[in-house]
Amino acid sequence: LFLERLVRTPRHIEVQVLADNHGNVIHLGERECSLQRRHQKVIEEAPSPLLDALDDGGATRARIGEAACQAARSVHYSGAGTVEFLVSDEAPDEFFFMEMNTRLQVEHPVTEMVTGVDLVEWQVRIAAGEELTVRQAAVGLNGHAVEARVYAEIPERNFLPSGGEVVLLDERGAIFTAMDDRPSATPASADPDIRIDSSLVEGLEISSDYDPMIAKVIAWGQDRKAALDKLDTALARYTVLGVDTNVEYLRLLINDDDVRAGRLDTGLIERKMPGFAFRHAGDAEVIAAAMQFWVLAEASESLRSPWNTTTGWRLGAPAPWRMTFGTPGGGTATVTVTWQGNADLGHARVRVGDGPEYLVVVIGLASENVFLEIDGEELRFALGASGEGYPRQGRPQSVYVGNDGWSCRLEVLTRESRLARVLAAIQREEGAADPEVRSPMPGTVVSVAVSNGDAVVTGQLLLSVEAMKMEHQLVAEVAGTVHISVKAGQSVKADQVLATIHAEPHAEDPAQPGPALQEPLILQDPLNTGKGA
Repeated sequence: LFLERLVRTPRHIEVQVLADNHGNVIHLGERECSLQRRHQKVIEEAPSPLLDALDDGGATRARIGEAACQAARSVHYSGAGTVEFLVSDEAPDEFFFMEMNTRLQVEHPVTEMVTGVDLVEWQVRIAAGEELTVRQAAVGLNGHAVEARVYAEIPERNFLPSGGEVVLLDERGAIFTAMDDRPSATPASADPDIRIDSSLVEGLEISSDYDPMIAKVIAWGQDRKAALDKLDTALARYTVLGVDTNVEYLRLLINDDDVRAGRLDTGLIERKMPGFAFRHAGDAEVIAAAMQFWVLAEASESLRSPWNTTTGWRLGAPAPWRMTFGTPGGGTATVTVTWQGNADLGHARVRVGDGPEYLVVVIGLASENVFLEIDGEELRFALGASGEGYPRQGRPQSVYVGNDGWSCRLEVLTRESRLARVLAAIQREEGAADPEVRSPMPGTVVSVAVSNGDAVVTGQLLLSVEAMKMEHQLVAEVAGTVHISVKAGQSVKADQVLATIHAEPHAEDPAQPGPALQEPLILQDPLNTGKGA
């Protein structure tokens, strides 16, 4: 029979050690890693706010550091290592050994930033047989550092792993934290207090089959508040589009009152998660996506239009321009843009669906960013696009919009796909089976069992998706004519529409031919200088 003490509010505190082959062993302070989910660390910091708050003259910090050194000495350890302890929040002067990791940890940068010791360098030098010249008395803790792990996952869906192609990456903006948002601004010098360790490049395909960590954002400050503030700013400017990430969640977490106060434990994330309010695409985000298309299309048309090169007049008001997007969750949003007639092309009246009218000014387009003023409020959005063959040919099928660490995917709808969405929404509201077949989670299409235009019956296998090492067979929920939107081997996102079934009455009744499904979208690809009909 084994009896163990119950630790009600456990904290995960670990100590970094360095040991050489000449008998020298030192520790470089501790790291607080209590903010974790399913035993996977999310936020790490150095030093621990728990030990910082103790009024014992650093006695507990010295004891836990010496205990880590003794563990390394006892096994004649050589190299960089991490000794992990369980510490009770109620009795922080007591700590319990858990394990020793015989390697550098993911979170080692926070120790480097507060001690100034390059742990990677010393690991290599020790392995080469050199003697450790850093002495314990010379190790000091300067300021505070916090690291946030950027994961490819969907926090709102119980942290389901995500995947996809990185269509836009801007990590530079997180480092140049003093950079003005205006497109004409001159970037400031890099902030030495911000560090990003990343594996990302644009065009990289992120798979959901492996560890979801794709980057680390680390910030240093003179104190803990300053470090958290800098980290929050860096995360707000960290942009990756095309792959769902936890960046918005990280910002919510580090701005939580308990986290800010240092009241941490390993169960905090699970307790706090239900109270976090996640952002969803609204009018501003849809307007941002539409306005970039509109400005590019109108600007290219104005270059060859004789009406824009004379001082004459014309009959009637400018014709409105429209574009429809598919929004997350299966909805649609039609944006109507009416040019104000100003000399500056970027002034327009804009309406989303049947909502209110906004006065929108396009301040500028800079690289992959659009700068807008919506009813007097200045906003900046990062924009990316993807689609088969795009941008070499055709138009994008998806537009990604993001700012402040948040992003979403909007589908660029054709008349056919727009009609399919409307019909699917009607059937869902009426309680009928959903004609849209969606991927249950991020994965890869393994096989497609039917072809476009095939007649299918309820329950018939349409395609198979491999996700989380399992194969999911997706079947028709209704009978009708099927339209397949993907092909075998293609990576897909959670909730992505893979197939649409046009129910039997519309597909088979010659008396109801339906609309012309091949009618082109109002806007052709703006990059090919086409203009909407």
